[in-house]
Amino acid sequence: MFILLFFQSILSDRICYVFSYTDELFAVIGLMTLSSPYVRKYVFMHNTYVKRIFKLLLVILIIGCLSTIRYKIQSDLMVNLYDCFALMKMFVICFLGLSLLYRCSLNKVLEIIFFLVCMYILLGGIFGILNLFGDIGMSEEYRFGIRNFRFINSNSGDYASILIIALSIVHLQSGMTGKKYIFLKLLTLFCLILTLRGKAIGMVLTYTVLIWLLKYYKGISLKSLAILAMIGFGGAYWQIKFYFVDNITARGLFLLYGLITANNFFPFGAGFSTYGSNMAKVNYSPLYTEYGFSSYYGMSAEQPQFLNDNFWPMIIAQFGWISFILYAFILVLFFKIVNIEFSLKQLKIAGFILFFLLIYSSIGGPIFVHYIGCASILVFSLGIALSQKYK
Repeated sequence: MFILLFFQSILSDRICYVFSYTDELFAVIGLMTLSSPYVRKYVFMHNTYVKRIFKLLLVILIIGCLSTIRYKIQSDLMVNLYDCFALMKMFVICFLGLSLLYRCSLNKVLEIIFFLVCMYILLGGIFGILNLFGDIGMSEEYRFGIRNFRFINSNSGDYASILIIALSIVHLQSGMTGKKYIFLKLLTLFCLILTLRGKAIGMVLTYTVLIWLLKYYKGISLKSLAILAMIGFGGAYWQIKFYFVDNITARGLFLLYGLITANNFFPFGAGFSTYGSNMAKVNYSPLYTEYGFSSYYGMSAEQPQFLNDNFWPMIIAQFGWISFILYAFILVLFFKIVNIEFSLKQLKIAGFILFFLLIYSSIGGPIFVHYIGCASILVFSLGIALSQKYK
C-alpha cells in the first residue's frame, strides 16, 4: 500500500495513468473493511480518538447530504456520491491501514519502507546537487535567481510533500532502532530547501523549532502549537502574500467566494459538488457561472485547471460554518493522538511532521482529498500502531 501511494504520481506519470487511481482503489477497500462490524470494533477498541474522528466525519457527511437535498444545486446522485467518497477517502485509508497494521510485524514493515525511503532521499540529494550546477531536466522554474528542484516528481510541490513524509519515516525508524540517522535527516532538509517552495521552507523552520521543543518537553502545548504554526506560515509568507493578498488568483477568489457561499447558504453550506471540489470542477458548478469565474484564467469550464486547487474554501462553502468547526475538531484530535498517544520522542516528532504537513498543505491545496494526504495518513497510522505497541 505504502509503495503505491508514496510513488503514485511518479508511477502514473512514468508508467501508466491507471496508477493515478491507486488512492481510490485503497479507499474502496477501506470502505468495505469499515463496513465490517467486527473489524470496526477491533480498530476503534484500540484507539478511541480514531472512533471520535469518524463520528465527526459522519456528522459532516450528514450535513452535506441535508444541504444537497435542501438546495438541489447539484442533483446528479452519482456525482454527489463520488464527492462524498472523496471527502472520506483519506480517513478510510487510515482505517484500512490500522486494521492491517494491528495484525502484522510492524518492525518488518517499517524496515522495508525505510529502505525505499533511504534510496529516494539519497538519489534525490545526488541529483539535487547536480541540478545546482546545470539543468538536468529536474526543475520547473527559477526562484530568487536559483533553479528549483523536483527530482523525478511531476512538480516540486509534490516532491516537497513526499520528502516531508520521508522525514517522518526516518524518525519512526530512529525511534525503533535508537539510531539518529543525522545525515539522512540533514540531506532531506537540504532537498526540501532545493524545492524553493514556501511550504518546504516553512516546514524546515517548523521542524527545527519542533526538535528543540521536544528536546526539553514531553509534548507541545496549544501555545507552542500556535507559535510553530506562525513560524511555518512565516517561512511561506511570500507565497501566502502572493496568492491571497497582492494578486487576484484562483486561491484568493476561492477563499473570498467560499466565505460568501457559506454565508449565503448558512449554516450548512451549498451541498456536495457545488464549490471547490473535483466534482464541482468536472461538472462545472452553477455557482461558478453565477460568480463569473469563467472570466478568470484556469477557472472556466474550458480551462478548469485551478478549480479544485483549494480545501478550506470547499469545506466552508459546501458544508457550512458548522462543518468547518467540526473539521477543525478533527485536526485537534489528530494533534491529541500525537501529543498524548505517541509516547516515544522520535515517534512524536514523526507524528508532528505529518500533522504540520497536512496543516500547511491545506492552506493552498486539497491535500485532505489528494493522494499525498492518503500517503501521509497511512504513515500516520503506522505511527499510531507503533506507539501503541511500545507504549
